[in-house]
Amino acid sequence: MNSVSSSGDPHAAADALRDPRFRAYLLGRLSSQLITRMQAVVVGWHIYEISGDPVALGYVGLAMFIPMVLFGLIIGDWADRVSRSFLLTVSSLILTGASAAFLGLSGAGVAQVWPYLAATALFGVGAAFNRVAVPALLPQILPPERLSAGIAWASSMGQFALIAGPAVAGLLLLLGQQVAYGAITAVSLFAALIWWRMQVPAALPGPAGGGISTLERVIEGIRFVWRKPLLLGAIALDLFAVLLGGVVALLPVYAKDILHVGPAGLGMLRAAPALGAVLMALALARRPLQRRAGPLFLVAVAVHGLGTLVFGLSENLLLSCGALAIAGAADMVSVVVRTTVVQLATPDAMQGRVNAVNQVVVSASNELGDFRAGVMGGLIGVVPAVVTGCLAILGVTALGAWLWPPLRRLDRMEDAQADAAATTGTAKG
Repeated sequence: MNSVSSSGDPHAAADALRDPRFRAYLLGRLSSQLITRMQAVVVGWHIYEISGDPVALGYVGLAMFIPMVLFGLIIGDWADRVSRSFLLTVSSLILTGASAAFLGLSGAGVAQVWPYLAATALFGVGAAFNRVAVPALLPQILPPERLSAGIAWASSMGQFALIAGPAVAGLLLLLGQQVAYGAITAVSLFAALIWWRMQVPAALPGPAGGGISTLERVIEGIRFVWRKPLLLGAIALDLFAVLLGGVVALLPVYAKDILHVGPAGLGMLRAAPALGAVLMALALARRPLQRRAGPLFLVAVAVHGLGTLVFGLSENLLLSCGALAIAGAADMVSVVVRTTVVQLATPDAMQGRVNAVNQVVVSASNELGDFRAGVMGGLIGVVPAVVTGCLAILGVTALGAWLWPPLRRLDRMEDAQADAAATTGTAKG
């Protein structure tokens, strides 16, 4: 890896944006994430129109989740052995094929759910490639001293897509489902062209595989994370924060039965965390974290829990939106620190596998977090479910600070790179 200066350099953000490959990366990342956000809205609306059954929407989420669990770690191994920009090209082409399948099914007037679920599973495979290869590609584009600012810019693209994607999808649906599916197909092809033009070489030159099997390489990536308290702590705390503090599945209940604000209020509640995250990401891009990264990470996880706790107890829409925005901003701090630590503490030869472990965990925590919230809400009530989850986050944060001292003591982001230097020789690739 390259030599390091200071990730806290306020000029790092401007320097990163001067890099044409990084600008192309941001455009590709924005396009890819817009595709997934738009598709989720269009497919959800379409399938509910066909079936009239909320359970069918659960199957849509399951169809997106299973490919990540089944193939994510294997894709991570591929991301260490072939060009990551090539994998992203393949990803975008798979997404294009899935979107074209939706367009064809819609145009043919198919009214059964299962063909759309099959196309959703194919879309999930493309999304799995994307989720693993996109973060693994960034360290090949930016040097370590610009990485934190680059991650903040990239994260802001994701949050912008989270806000803009559903809005654009809703407007396209007014023109018809086929128009929406056609637009998503076109954006997917555009993303494929961006990634193909980047032509970033493979992280590992020479013969692929290093004489060991795919399973051994995947296990090596998992073992690497397990043996690194800094990595394990950052990933595990993020897992529990999302698992215990997930409230997205309960927002319709709050909008209808607690806040009494209807669909318009639900839209505000859904947008509030993303708005807070976008503002924080832009702030971190302009002024990257300079010192005490580990303690700030722990504080951010705790503030995320506290913000969600205030939301859980609130009966006022503005207070609820403000609390969710603060929770989203705090979550963005933890995301930037976690992602930077993962990428700096991981040798280039293992970026794909370690990012795959990270993404599988994140994917699982999102899905299981919604499941936990729904089940607990049914068992003990919606407000107690949110409150107990948030209190558990605070306890887990304190426990994590005690279990993983390297995370608690992390000062500068670049200090994480020492871990990578100490273990580069163990990364066989």
